[in-house]
Amino acid sequence: MRSSAFEAWPANPQHADPDSEARACNAVLLHTPDLLARWSGECFAVRLALAGLAVVFPTDRTLPALTARLHTFTNQHPQGTDIGDYLRFVLVLAAQDDSQTLAVTEKLTDAYWTGTVRGAPTRARALHLLGQMLTRVGAGLTRPAPIGQ
Repeated sequence: MRSSAFEAWPANPQHADPDSEARACNAVLLHTPDLLARWSGECFAVRLALAGLAVVFPTDRTLPALTARLHTFTNQHPQGTDIGDYLRFVLVLAAQDDSQTLAVTEKLTDAYWTGTVRGAPTRARALHLLGQMLTRVGAGLTRPAPIGQ
């Protein structure tokens, strides 16, 4: 009789560190304001990645500043374009409205992305989609620039 992967996984992995998630979160929260201070010197893709970081690890200080900065780009990047949709999605996440987040996550997932299980929590589904978006944006950052640029 074969056991499933879930049955074979130990209940308490040998090298598990239950405090690692809290330490990682604290480290990100500590450095996010400094990273956002670099905003004006970064290209739009890096700004979008910084915005993603700020919405995943929000603070009372970073979300209002982030939202104001992102709204300045909405006229430059229309809805229906990749960057425009990413930008608007990050703004929805920054608003922290679960019903709006779920609606936009469903709409974008159906249109463009690999979805998550429908029963998964809204935040988990939204962060899954955000991860796919940032991966696509990041891929653009790693491509070599055309010769002459």
